[in-house]
Amino acid sequence: MVNHLTGMKRKSFALLTAATLAISACGTGGGSGAEVPADPDAPVLQIRSEGGFLPVGLVLARGPRYTLLADARLIHQGPVIAIYPGPLLPNYLESQINEDQMSTVVELIDRIGLPDMEHEIDDSAARFVADATTEVVTYWDSKGEHSYSVYALGIESDSSSPSTDAFTDLLVVMDQLATLGNTVTYQPERVQVIAGVGFANPDFSDVRDWPLDNTDFSDWEILPNEWMCTTYGPEVLDTFADATQSTQWTHPDPMMDAPAFTLLVRPLHPGEPDCPGL
Repeated sequence: MVNHLTGMKRKSFALLTAATLAISACGTGGGSGAEVPADPDAPVLQIRSEGGFLPVGLVLARGPRYTLLADARLIHQGPVIAIYPGPLLPNYLESQINEDQMSTVVELIDRIGLPDMEHEIDDSAARFVADATTEVVTYWDSKGEHSYSVYALGIESDSSSPSTDAFTDLLVVMDQLATLGNTVTYQPERVQVIAGVGFANPDFSDVRDWPLDNTDFSDWEILPNEWMCTTYGPEVLDTFADATQSTQWTHPDPMMDAPAFTLLVRPLHPGEPDCPGL
């Protein structure tokens, strides 16, 4: 395992250098098979992690790592405050990349081969890596949705494919683009709310009244392990502005002798379904 990690660090440094040159020197890149939708608000690319050896609640709360829109807006996770318990709401930011940087991303979409894929996966690392996450890149064009998934991306193997190598390069470029330019707070159109049985932390007691107008759960989508999901508009974010990851919420029916709820709340990115498809 030490050899794999050492190789990964060396490769990451080399890719970062290559990505810097690509972003600064790449032109418009004619002849690309990938296309960018005419609708400026349409998603072009999204990268997210799936699975891994994590509690269900953490998996359900996990949003995309990056979402790139047709007008070159990049939505990404911002800095995380180093306190516990942390804020309930994730710090999603939005920045604008330039034409050359957008062209670099489109070229990497082509290198992966996404325009010619439907839903493909490279799970070659599963032979020697357990409980890792699967990294998923999704690309949208006029033909619909295309995705490529890699289990344990970053752990080098002898059977690494050109598509997986290109996906690794894409992640390096996206990581760098997220550090460039000015950022603003991402303003979503939809907010996902997931409710489950609470797990109170006695060292950080914070129990509050049920905060939402939806109280009977009849139209909530049922998820694994008795979690439930629904969506609201962006106005609901103010309700949770000062909540933390340890905040618990009482049952909306005061006659119910039920434990408090844990709520997982986050802005949804364009291209995401209202509730996770598990």
